[in-house]
Amino acid sequence: MTKENQAKAALKDFIVGLRHVGHIVDDLKASVDDFRRIYGLAEEDITILPPFDQEAPARFGLLNVGGGVEFELIEPISDDMKATLHSVASGAGGINHVAYVVSDIDAALAVLAEQGIRPGHVTPDGVVDTGRTRIAYLNPVDTGDMLIELVEVYGQ
Repeated sequence: MTKENQAKAALKDFIVGLRHVGHIVDDLKASVDDFRRIYGLAEEDITILPPFDQEAPARFGLLNVGGGVEFELIEPISDDMKATLHSVASGAGGINHVAYVVSDIDAALAVLAEQGIRPGHVTPDGVVDTGRTRIAYLNPVDTGDMLIELVEVYGQ
């Protein structure tokens, strides 16, 4: 995308689809059991990061609920992670953020920067490479307290 086109572009021009809905929970094991029951999930539909036998500041359950939709259940464990997640209006429980798959995360962030919207919150230094995706959260100060995650998936 040329610089001229970037000036006229908007975030919607980069969104490919919904990646997942992030939902904060108090008890990840119990919530995963609920999702198993409600959606009929099999073991291959569930990824827990890190595994339950490892200590971590937070634990994530990635649940494939069908139709290409994934729920990300987030159990904050450490006081720091609880404070981070609860620092935005959507962080006290329930839906925490919406994640969009984007075609070009760097170009999307450049367009957003021109509008005064910065990366921030969980990814304050910009884009984080997870090995299978590149992600960036937008600063909720710039988005009216909405927590939005952009995800560029390798190979898409």
